[in-house]
Order: sequence, then C-alpha cells, then structure tokens
Amino acid sequence: MLTPLKFTILFYTSLIFFHIFSHATDFPPCNPQDKAVLLKVRDHFGGTTGRLSDWDNTTDCCSDWSFVGCGTTGKSYGRIDTVTFSRSWGLSGSIPSDFGDLPYLSFFILADNINVTGSLPKSLGKLKRLYHIEMDSNSLIGPIPKELLQLKSLKEVDLSNNKLSGPIPPAVSSLSSLTQFNVSNNQLCGPIPSGLKKFGKTSFDNNKCLCGPPLTPCK
Repeated sequence: MLTPLKFTILFYTSLIFFHIFSHATDFPPCNPQDKAVLLKVRDHFGGTTGRLSDWDNTTDCCSDWSFVGCGTTGKSYGRIDTVTFSRSWGLSGSIPSDFGDLPYLSFFILADNINVTGSLPKSLGKLKRLYHIEMDSNSLIGPIPKELLQLKSLKEVDLSNNKLSGPIPPAVSSLSSLTQFNVSNNQLCGPIPSGLKKFGKTSFDNNKCLCGPPLTPCK
C-alpha cells in the first residue's frame, strides 16, 4: 500500500530523475556557495573516490550531480533545495554539519545507511525552509536536537530505527504544520510532548521508556 510518506518520496524521487534526464538548458546554474558546501560533504564521505565521486568540481551540481535538485524560480533559483540519497547507498561516518549551510534545503533524505553514525547535527536547525526530513534506519545516537524540532516549516519527520536517546524536545508541540512524525525503534525516554498526541502508537513504539498518550501513562 502506498502510504502518504512513500508517495511523497516517490514524487520527489521522480522529480530528481526528471531533472537528471531533462535537457541541460532546463537547469539553472548551480550557486557557487552551495556547490562548495556539497564538495565538503563529498569529501566527508570519502572524497573523489568515495560514494559521491560524481560530485566533481568541474561539473554543475544542478544538472550533473546525483541526489540533488535545485530551485528554478525566484530567490531559490540555482540553490540546492533537495537532497535525496539513495537508500543503502553505502555512505558511512557521521552526518556532516555542513548540511546546515544549505539555506534553501527543504527536502532531505539520508536514510537506511547502517554505517551512518554519530549524532544529528544541531546545524540542521539553521534550515529554515526544511519541511521534510528522513533519517531513519541509520545508526544515529544521542539526543534529538531541539534546534531541529523548532523549525516552523517542518511537516514530515522520520527518525525511526536508530539509537537516539534522551527525551523528545517539548518544542515540537508548537509545530502545528506537522503531519507525519515517527521516532519508533530508538532508545528515547520521557513524556511524549502534548502536541504529538495526534500521532498513533506506532510513531513511538519500541523505545526505552517513552510514556504518555498515545502510549501508557507516565508514572
């Protein structure tokens, strides 16, 4: 069954492929600052011989690089607004804080890479346009940064199937636009913020000691 989340992923994956196979004249030129940020990300994940080897300084990131998409109108013209890494792509190491330096990034997937470790960078809290983030099925540890769950544009969040610990930041209760939220299968603990009561039990199952609606009452 095609769930809303899977439909969204399919839609944006199709959009990326449309960008890739369209004529080069359909692409805006890549913003040099965004390109420099992505080259830092490439170097973090193995450099020119790593899994992002096609991110080449001699080519244009909007038209020639895999996994990224650029805005085509207005202020976002030529700015990186989409990063969707393929699942099980074989990335390893921590998530670089440099992603926080892509100010137009709104749709971000880095999921199902078991060797992606470390914590969620606080710098993601700088992404004021971010509305969709999938970091599920990695090996992430540590707390969920409150800076991330304070982003007013957030609509869809999936951090499930990691090893995240600590509480769910209460600030998430102020996100009235949130339509999807999943932190199941982690090591989270503490009361579920009241603003998340609208999400079902499966969004929170299999954590260390989360409590409160829709789970069992806190003692």
